[in-house]
Amino acid sequence: MRILIVGGTGFLGKATAEAAIASGHTVTVMTRSGNNVAAGAATLIADRTGPLPDLTGQFEAVIDTCAYAPDMVTSLAQAVGAVHYVLVSSISVYDDMSVPQFDETANAPAATDADLALAAEIPAEMRGTAEPYGPAYGRLKRSCEIAADAAFAGQCTHIRLGLIVGPRDYTERFTWWVRRCDRDGPMLVPGPADRNMQIVDVRDAGAFLVQMAVGRVCETFHLTGEPMTIAAMLDAIQAQTGKAISIAYHPLETFTQAGQRHWTDLPLIVPDNPAFAQMLNVSTQKAQAAGLATRPLAETVRAVLAWDRENRDQALGCGMSAAAEEQVRSRLTSE
Repeated sequence: MRILIVGGTGFLGKATAEAAIASGHTVTVMTRSGNNVAAGAATLIADRTGPLPDLTGQFEAVIDTCAYAPDMVTSLAQAVGAVHYVLVSSISVYDDMSVPQFDETANAPAATDADLALAAEIPAEMRGTAEPYGPAYGRLKRSCEIAADAAFAGQCTHIRLGLIVGPRDYTERFTWWVRRCDRDGPMLVPGPADRNMQIVDVRDAGAFLVQMAVGRVCETFHLTGEPMTIAAMLDAIQAQTGKAISIAYHPLETFTQAGQRHWTDLPLIVPDNPAFAQMLNVSTQKAQAAGLATRPLAETVRAVLAWDRENRDQALGCGMSAAAEEQVRSRLTSE
């Protein structure tokens, strides 16, 4: 199959390109720079936020990893014509994630006029990343799904993606936990120990995207791994690092009161808000029935650990520093 991958040089995009090439497909990557293209893929230099060339008839499927507003979907559809379209959406489309193991039928509101106005004001060079959209991100992703259904005449797959991890992860959220567990000394962790955790290896996510494109599956799927607890995740990491450091769980507010923020200083930690309580505990039964296969967590940890150990001289862009963790520890001692 002739597949175009938009955003194919990013973390997920490159893994998807590699999976498609490994399966024998002809892959073209749309990119603004031409850097970091998977070996074996052709390169199409183009900026989706501007005028696109006429690509009608050149591809049988498009996998879009970086659509953040509905006009980005519509303009791409006009350029590529009749293809099967796989849209990478997000678990964040839901307005209430308080029910354990909720499925793809949960309520997902579309973007408001204010959301669309915000998206229109973001500079073109920043529109290809999630950060500028803030709280509107999930609603805009839902509107991307709606736009895809209209523009591609129903020939599309919606992938509501969870947290992807693995080597080369630019967010470094899971990498931080691996690196921290590979360091000596007692470890402070936002509790409780049974806090929800749910991640998927980027290589498994990429393979599923390709599978949906090739099969022309017209459905909506959660794409993430099996749910687990944060304690189970850390046990799996420690089993690979070989360092049995002691772990102490404390309430999240202990960390936030010390100035540590969820997601950034505390990677993979969602806020203690009922609306987000089950964000990392969603049902994947539908994707599994469609062929989603996920590798053992130990395999992912080994790959991330090996990659991180080769890059230990580079500071991570997220996570508590040793000094910040010591400040939290001092706060606990003084209480």
